Amino acid sequence: MTRTSPRIKATPTRLMLPVFALMFALLPALAEAQTGGFAGSYTRMGFGPRGMASGNVLSGTNQHGVYAHYNPALAAHATGNQVDFSSALMSFGRTLHGVNATFPLPPQAGLSVGLLNANVSGIDGRSSSGYDSGEFSTNEYQLFVAFGLNVGERVRIGTNVKAQLADYHEEVSPARGVGFDVGMIIEPFTNLKVSLVAQDLLAGYNWNTEDLYGEQSSRNRSDDFPTRFKFGLTYDPDEWFVGAEFELQRINAEYFDRSLVTTGPVSSSRNVEDITSMEQQFRMGGGYRIHERITARTGFEIMNLDEVDQSFKPSAGFSLHLPFDRYEPTIDYAWVREPTGIAHMHVLALQINL
Repeated sequence: MTRTSPRIKATPTRLMLPVFALMFALLPALAEAQTGGFAGSYTRMGFGPRGMASGNVLSGTNQHGVYAHYNPALAAHATGNQVDFSSALMSFGRTLHGVNATFPLPPQAGLSVGLLNANVSGIDGRSSSGYDSGEFSTNEYQLFVAFGLNVGERVRIGTNVKAQLADYHEEVSPARGVGFDVGMIIEPFTNLKVSLVAQDLLAGYNWNTEDLYGEQSSRNRSDDFPTRFKFGLTYDPDEWFVGAEFELQRINAEYFDRSLVTTGPVSSSRNVEDITSMEQQFRMGGGYRIHERITARTGFEIMNLDEVDQSFKPSAGFSLHLPFDRYEPTIDYAWVREPTGIAHMHVLALQINL
């Protein structure tokens, strides 16, 4: 991708040491929860091999393409029509697919449109008595439209509107929801980017399972997505970049107090308590164009700073820039270790420029 902003010349090794030191100095105190089991978890896995291989630290750089999934302000960087198709090969019958397209809106804006799909197949269905009811599958979709605007030469802002749909059971109508993102990128010095992002504002699923369970308490239930607040630093000269990001997630959930079960039915509202908790995460990564046709990337994520050993998630990957002037096609690959090491992901993608 052509870069038009001015660049400074410096030795990469001398520059990376103070940048890394500053990033680690931002590591805050520990916290307490895990969000893997909350609604919309597939949307927090990342988007495509370029982001996942880099530890998902693309909220401040457009060096490897424009991915407003990480920060809607990145849509302002669109200088051409970029299209990405990605697919993740996962264990336990899971798949994750993504489509991303960006379009410039001259003179100072850009638009990004994307679609995420996650599904699980081969789930063993059982009745309440334990009898086999056959296999079933689930599907979730997220469609987003992001708009970004250049405010001067060193500030970019953006907003993102997202629509979610979850189809879990043939006897339950698909759950739907809407969410919003807002983001900003500030470049205080040449090549140094500061990113501020708030994601999944008001996002969640709305359910009605009354017909399936026959209980009025199953009507109009809601599952909120964790609200995400991200602060990132990125340093990205022409041939390489390094970035780090701290994320704070606000989690709203219902907690069933088992100590009250003996006093009434579990479904009673007196057995349920609304709780709010916070989770802190840290991620770091980078990439380097080692050859005209090859870019290498690596990174890691700590999904819960209170349980580093169990939530450490390394990743690595590369891009092959094919020798075709038309469309400038690139094949991308990423290997990602899932938290706790229970499985690995292999992510493939094709990027073309129209």
